[in-house]
Amino acid sequence: MFDGFGLYVHIPYCRTKCPYCDFNVRAGPTWPEDRYVDALIAEIRHHTARAPFTGKRLETIFFGGGTPSLFSATSIGRVVSGAREGFATSPDVEVSLEANPESATAGLLEGYRSAGVNRLSFGIESFQPHVLKQLGRLQTAAETQTAVARARSAGFDNVSIDLIFAVPGQSFDDWRDDLDRAVAERPDHISAYNLTYEEGTPFFDMRRDARIVAVDDDIEAAMFEEARDRLARAGYEAYEVSNFARPGFESRHNLNYWRVGAYLGIGAGAHSHEPRGTAARRWSNERDPLAYVARISARGEAVAADEILDARAASGEYVFLHLRTTTGLPEEGFARRFGVRVEEAFPDIARMFDDGLIERRRAGGIALTRRGLMLADSVFARFL
Repeated sequence: MFDGFGLYVHIPYCRTKCPYCDFNVRAGPTWPEDRYVDALIAEIRHHTARAPFTGKRLETIFFGGGTPSLFSATSIGRVVSGAREGFATSPDVEVSLEANPESATAGLLEGYRSAGVNRLSFGIESFQPHVLKQLGRLQTAAETQTAVARARSAGFDNVSIDLIFAVPGQSFDDWRDDLDRAVAERPDHISAYNLTYEEGTPFFDMRRDARIVAVDDDIEAAMFEEARDRLARAGYEAYEVSNFARPGFESRHNLNYWRVGAYLGIGAGAHSHEPRGTAARRWSNERDPLAYVARISARGEAVAADEILDARAASGEYVFLHLRTTTGLPEEGFARRFGVRVEEAFPDIARMFDDGLIERRRAGGIALTRRGLMLADSVFARFL
């Protein structure tokens, strides 16, 4: 965890909303870009003058969504400049932007690079036309395949791509082909997520009503194993449950999340976190974009929910988030922050060792075993 903080910028607009997506998104043909960016900059100014982020060094900026690549390079540049002007900023600040292949033209990518973005994350999801259709993605397979090349031409030397597996209708051979095509594009980072059925999404309803059938659990597990093995052979190190990178290209912004660092979320529905000794504060913004803009205009902030995590909740979050990473849970770090050994705080951890779900690493720390990775969600649940 770095000493500073990360800034997350939520862009809540999409042309269409994918049927599996449960993010805070508004779909439509138009969006109030200028008004929304004005609100983002006003929110930054609000926080530059107040605790807990005033005087702290900004280490990362991450534009997520939604589809941030729907916004112009000028708009993205305004937010980056506002953040740099408002906060003390690391000289090597990582500035990431999520982009969809169909909305990120070569000219737009060049504009983002000039605006200060130095890391692109493409929501590719699949190279298979029928899988893209099932997922409701707008890009064509051809656009998917050329995304990384366009980014390289625009001057990006840090490019990530997202893939999804266990999609209804996706065969094991489809998944192998997706992995091989992803590796052939030579990105610096690959995220491989299993499809989840979140309540409130069309996919959740379709699965409940048997209009789609989820991939068998054993096949899903085999796909997960295939990703880890195939990507490892290609030189991508698994540094988190679903994330793989060439050495030195891990997402610094996301590592700060998993190491339970401080981060400020701006934009509609964005979340923030501040460690406070053995406790922590967590808060989130108004979710509706127009209501968010109105509240920012009226008072400079748009906090809609605010909570203090007690030592029990904060320590449990500390454990399971660190366990998501390959380096695992730093036992000494846990003891320094919470004043007790992890075995004292969570006695059930002894059984997890006995069950072969976790292990101590020679370099220090407690990490998931291969078996623990396959049962990660059930392991994490024991700390909540």
